[in-house]
Amino acid sequence: MERFFLTRARAVAYLLGMRRATPDGIDNLRVGEADLRLQELDTLDRLLLDVRAGRIREFRLDKPQAIEVSVTD
Repeated sequence: MERFFLTRARAVAYLLGMRRATPDGIDNLRVGEADLRLQELDTLDRLLLDVRAGRIREFRLDKPQAIEVSVTD
């Protein structure tokens, strides 16, 4: 697992990129896949807000690859 030290601005930019790369559409997905997609989107949205607000200084993502991020100021 890779570990990154990012400023808050870079961490937010990274999360925004991840959010934009995750498709919103769930119309053509099976029920289980749609639930997983909605959970992923919810997790990214909450994480993005928490990092922007300074409530989270470290986080881990497992997709598309496992990484740990430490937010620096």
